[in-house]
Amino acid sequence: MGLFTRILLTGLGWTVGGPIGGLLGYILGNILSSNGSAGEFIGSGANASHRGPYRNTGTQADVNVALMVLIAAVMKADGSVKKSELAYVKRFLLQNYGEENGKQMLKVLQQLVQQNIPINQVCQQIKVNTDYNTRYHMVDFLFGISGADGEFHQSELNMLRLIAQYLGISQSDFISIHERHVGYGGSRYSGNTSYTGNAKDPYKVLGISKEATDDEVKRAYRKMAMKYHPDRVAGMGEEMQRNAAEQMKEINEAYEHIKRLRPGIK
Repeated sequence: MGLFTRILLTGLGWTVGGPIGGLLGYILGNILSSNGSAGEFIGSGANASHRGPYRNTGTQADVNVALMVLIAAVMKADGSVKKSELAYVKRFLLQNYGEENGKQMLKVLQQLVQQNIPINQVCQQIKVNTDYNTRYHMVDFLFGISGADGEFHQSELNMLRLIAQYLGISQSDFISIHERHVGYGGSRYSGNTSYTGNAKDPYKVLGISKEATDDEVKRAYRKMAMKYHPDRVAGMGEEMQRNAAEQMKEINEAYEHIKRLRPGIK
């Protein structure tokens, strides 16, 4: 078993079993272990299923590995893997695993996009082993990757919607994430942050309708602000923290715009 494999396995808990463990074991067995020990340790193949309850001894490494499987599912949804998406993910991996291990994880990702990913089973494994806040920010981060090339393809959006559904993300939260990233027809990287013309709907950004009362607007904003508080994303890695800070800026802009429309909100 190679050094990278030992380092990775040491940090994993619940992702060692179930469909994620099956995928990871199959790939590590191909890439990193000449005698197949990595694959035997984790799982027996790409479609391996768990036996017994999932392990509930998760670490940030588990979240990162699970997120990487979801990243692969989104990246392959439109039939091609773009350089802009790879650059975005590479930065995430290097920051979370360091230079050498990050490069090895990138190799794992490149193998993952070639696999048949049982997305429903993968999401179920994630759902029973993580809290809602973690899953919410995973979906938010996936939108950032999908829009890294400046546009969103319908096939990727369909996959993101499916992932959010399987992870148990509420409809209002999904609408909010979708609107912040996709609302005006492009990704947030285009630099368009105004609320004019074909811009984002500030109410949808907060996950509410225009018919919401002033009190409902304020409650929605406080709820969103809590989701993106630095303490809620402190252990999620630099790239996800950066994404959270960018999204909080968008939420603040939406709220300030609504306040200008509604002088009664103080």
